Amino acid sequence: MRVGIFGGTFNPPHNGHKKLAQEFAGRLSLDLLMIIPDRLPPHKEASLLAGEEDRLNMCCLCFDGDIMEVSDIEMKREGKSYTYLTLEQIKKDRPDDELFFLMGSDMLLSFHSWREPQRILDCATVVAAAREEGETEKLRSYVETTFKERKDRFVIMDFSPFEVSSTEIRSGGVSAFDALSPKVRAYINQKNLYYATQWDDEKITALIKLRLKETRFIHSLNVAKAAAELAEIYGGDKEKCFTAGLLHDVMKNAPDSEHMEVFSVAGTPLSADEKQNKKLWHAMSGAEYVKHIMGITDDDIYRAVRYHTTGRAGMTLIEKIVFIADFISAERDYDDVNVMRGLAAVSLEKAMLYALRYTITDLVKKGQTIHKDSIALYNELILQENKRKD
Repeated sequence: MRVGIFGGTFNPPHNGHKKLAQEFAGRLSLDLLMIIPDRLPPHKEASLLAGEEDRLNMCCLCFDGDIMEVSDIEMKREGKSYTYLTLEQIKKDRPDDELFFLMGSDMLLSFHSWREPQRILDCATVVAAAREEGETEKLRSYVETTFKERKDRFVIMDFSPFEVSSTEIRSGGVSAFDALSPKVRAYINQKNLYYATQWDDEKITALIKLRLKETRFIHSLNVAKAAAELAEIYGGDKEKCFTAGLLHDVMKNAPDSEHMEVFSVAGTPLSADEKQNKKLWHAMSGAEYVKHIMGITDDDIYRAVRYHTTGRAGMTLIEKIVFIADFISAERDYDDVNVMRGLAAVSLEKAMLYALRYTITDLVKKGQTIHKDSIALYNELILQENKRKD
């Protein structure tokens, strides 16, 4: 078997690590890729180093490929994690396998200073990724100069850069937030590791700008503004309405795999009609993303995101406001948008009933299912309207 060994502090493991591992696995045609988190990294003192068990658990959540296997071989050894000891143990356990020790360019350039580099080369071929333009020749020159007699034990590969700052992730930096898989981010929130991201509207805006297409980002800003304006009219909480408006489409442009991962993290089951109607997913997964991935636990915001598409019976004022704001945001230009805006200025319930009639009629014409929550809301609004007439 061709076996890759990919080690590191993984504090925390992120998508950059995973992409690097996948690139190595594909280019080397590996049969097995062992992911080995350090117990104590010998070359650096990691800032805010999470515990051994937590880093091991996060690696299991991050590296979930078919040939990837997370190993605790270094976690079980006392003292610092010296690579030559790990590779000699693996070589002893797998004498017939061809081993490849995988690393980034920064690690290779300091390889001569590692403990027992020759013993590492006795066990495995060292494969390094050159991630910057022009770096390949620099690495080859280093190998030629420093390990001339054993240069055949090195392989240099060109990789597309995937720059992620673990330091920024640990400090709660927004630009690095999406560099973590939903499962790892949820684990960090649950265990209260590193510094929790303190969300305000500025940081939320930065996050959705990273996650959404430009037109969807503009829509989200407009929904937030419309929600704040409706809150002013109807006495709602302007700040919560604005925030919920920003977040309502946070999962709109996510791939199916991310929706499924968020549902898995939250333990959210999908009904038969929900599985078939993917247009509903972003509201459901968006609410769970806000709660479990971002760590925003405000129930008002959660429900406003969750029901902004289907609605539900017994909606709160904030839910109604975000539901309608999504229909009347500034960039909307469908035929009846001005009718909706006029109704919204007079009665949220009348605007909601108008919107539901429009939506349900369209779904019926297309032969699509109607979510039970939408039906329950429609029936509730009709009963209220009839009661007022009586």
